[in-house]
Amino acid sequence: MKTFKKLVLMPFIFCLLSCNEQKESATKEEEVSVQVSHDYSEVDEYSLFWETMFDVESPNYYVYIYSVSCSHCNELKNYIIDRALSMKNIYFVKGTSKDQIGKDANSSKNAENPADIWILGYPSLLKITNHKCEKNLAGINQIKGELK
Repeated sequence: MKTFKKLVLMPFIFCLLSCNEQKESATKEEEVSVQVSHDYSEVDEYSLFWETMFDVESPNYYVYIYSVSCSHCNELKNYIIDRALSMKNIYFVKGTSKDQIGKDANSSKNAENPADIWILGYPSLLKITNHKCEKNLAGINQIKGELK
């Protein structure tokens, strides 16, 4: 009778153990990369106007000039906001019709006031060191290269 009970109980025990293994593998989570969608309101404290881009008290900072209707700016938006929140030295100037668009980014080198700043277009990134424009970069690749 003991042998009969063992033979009858063995398949049930085997099923329980095999179900337990399946349960573990079913609960394993796969790593999923989720891209965060940012909004410019997250960096309101870093907002400047064109006229005030040299009024920041820090000796070294960046000024990002963008337009909400620019497709390149929209492509870069999540990246630049993420970098600004982590670096805490990137300031934002929303483009207007008064912005000075030119053909030579080097003409802004060593500029000390906004009237002497000319950008190639949107997006643009200025590196300000000791209240002088050290770099004037335009485009996604140049901006990402500078901020990595």
